[in-house]
Amino acid sequence: MTEAKVIDPDGGNYYKRANDMFVKVTSDDTGGAYEVCEERCPPGFASRKHMHTQNHETFYVIEGGGEFIMGDKSYQGEVGSMFHIPPGLPHQVIAGDDGIRMLMVYSPGQTEAMFAEMTALTPEQRADFDTGKAVAAKHNTVWGGD
Repeated sequence: MTEAKVIDPDGGNYYKRANDMFVKVTSDDTGGAYEVCEERCPPGFASRKHMHTQNHETFYVIEGGGEFIMGDKSYQGEVGSMFHIPPGLPHQVIAGDDGIRMLMVYSPGQTEAMFAEMTALTPEQRADFDTGKAVAAKHNTVWGGD
């Protein structure tokens, strides 16, 4: 990329799942070095416990709050909190009563392909744990539990 990029508040590549994911800065924008995403999770949303085998993931809370489980430790995240998760560390995010809005950085930038493939699944495929787990595994993400 040789030009600056300006992204509107609701701009970026949008992926609707149980939450709203906006990929603001893509892997193509950074030569694969990283991606920047904005995730908007409704109250009570819980991600699956998972880990990334190759990617660092950093969360910065910009609205709301929730619980961040990293390994066997739990932390409360509030506006201004930042959490950095290295590859191989199981983690989960559970949105609080007001939901949570986070800026996320993935490095290297390899996760948008997973968001795209997960979003393209039918509702029945999305509901099937084994299907989702297989898609995640193709993108260096390991789901835990069912």
